[in-house]
Amino acid sequence: MPSVAIKSAVIVGARTAPGVRAIADLFTNAGLAVTIVERAEQAAAGIVTAPDGDQPCVAIDVGDDPATAAGRIAALLESVPSAAPIAVALHATADLVLAAWRAGAAELIDPAADGAAGVRAMLDRVTHARRERHTQRRHVASLRTIVEDFFRDLVRTERRSIDLEHRLKQAERPSSPSVTDVPTDLDADREPTVFLVEDDAEIANRLVDELEDAGLVTFAFLNGEDAVRDADKMAAKTQAIDLAIVDLKLPGIDGLETVRRLRAKRPGLAAFLMTGFSDVETATSAADLGVVGFVLKPFDDLPQLIARIKEQAQQAMLRTREHHYLQRIKERHEKVLSRYRKLVAEIES
Repeated sequence: MPSVAIKSAVIVGARTAPGVRAIADLFTNAGLAVTIVERAEQAAAGIVTAPDGDQPCVAIDVGDDPATAAGRIAALLESVPSAAPIAVALHATADLVLAAWRAGAAELIDPAADGAAGVRAMLDRVTHARRERHTQRRHVASLRTIVEDFFRDLVRTERRSIDLEHRLKQAERPSSPSVTDVPTDLDADREPTVFLVEDDAEIANRLVDELEDAGLVTFAFLNGEDAVRDADKMAAKTQAIDLAIVDLKLPGIDGLETVRRLRAKRPGLAAFLMTGFSDVETATSAADLGVVGFVLKPFDDLPQLIARIKEQAQQAMLRTREHHYLQRIKERHEKVLSRYRKLVAEIES
């Protein structure tokens, strides 16, 4: 457990100010190591860099003007909201005390009136408050661990349940020529599924042969509209599409628009753009869209290109599967997840 005893103090104010000199003497006599700084930012740095539980107490000379007092305290709390500053004022007026409390002072001490006994009592209160805060933090950390363990168990249980339900549906599905053999997002040990959109039939056929030989399930389209239409139908059946390879120049909607529409139902769909040229504007648009890369035609090294596509498709397949799991779990347990998010926010506040 970190120490909660106060070993040092940082005083914010001018060294020559009467209040600073008075509280510095009282802190020193109480056995604290005292540092005097002129700006709240310097005190904040000392708090942030100190070990947990051993932060110095911070005393701020608030002078005799309520507005100045509030400003000095606010300057510290803006940098370190948990600082709990001690306001120091000689012969404080009621207005000054009120301004200090409203600004966020945790304690207010008048060195002339309170003396050594008042400082010791104040340090005892601060030490007690720190002890309670550390106890609360331990309880909060324990509670957070319990909540996170429960959530992880829930996710593991739901994954198994989703996989079992999927296998049962697959087993119950009647054997019929009208039933497609397209793999779904949850099929185990499936190969990645690729959409190829290329209006040049010769190039499309060549790429399909190479991609299929590499073990990728490949669907080819000569235009973006057909690709989007089939992708929407497949999305409705949770049939897998992991990566799209789309020619930039297409009849009808172009490659960029095709990718945008393909992602309407599959926001994380990985995509390559094929083009015979590259320019800054196209590259910028593609980067904004989040494509994983460009394929320049003619293909200089087709085997290397296919290997690159396969690697990206395999990675995308894992992301697709994970996304599908999370979406299903979210749909089933929206109330639990909502309460979990609220609880985490309460724990962290």
